[in-house]
Amino acid sequence: MISNLPDRIFLSGFMGAGKSTIGRELAGKLERTFLDLDDYIEHKAGKSISEIFEEGGEDAFRKIERECILELIRTYEGIIALGGGSLHNQHMLDHIKLNGLLVFIETPISVILDRIDKDLNRPLLLNEEGKVKERETLERELSALYKKRLPLYQQSELTVSDDGEKTLETLVEQLTNKIKYHVSHY
Repeated sequence: MISNLPDRIFLSGFMGAGKSTIGRELAGKLERTFLDLDDYIEHKAGKSISEIFEEGGEDAFRKIERECILELIRTYEGIIALGGGSLHNQHMLDHIKLNGLLVFIETPISVILDRIDKDLNRPLLLNEEGKVKERETLERELSALYKKRLPLYQQSELTVSDDGEKTLETLVEQLTNKIKYHVSHY
């Protein structure tokens, strides 16, 4: 167990970066609880993220997401896997950093595409007919979105890189060591 752990450790990164997978394992290792923000949003809204997007678009989703993050900051202690776009503006990012340790899980687009390219539950992957976009289109669109979000992700206190080759255990061990170092020196 690491002493001086912050109340909340937020895991950020693009969709498919492994935030939830790493978060669950990290929570077990640190003897903390784990929460996936997307699951929490669906529970609070009583509908899937896809349904929220269909009914109200991204603005409606971001409003619910923001409310849930602010609520969790007040009421939850543990590991929180943020959504890929949770750090969509500087104000939200700063608020998260003031209330916990922010970690960026850096994963190349090629690895992300291999993980998510057939996932019908990800609204950004679907065309107007509700079918998964062609891989070339996805790569172009997701690369542009990743590039836009990267300056926000890079403001995290810690970064762990997932090249798609490392085991989950290796990634969690690297992250645990970085957290130990961080809390002992800051």
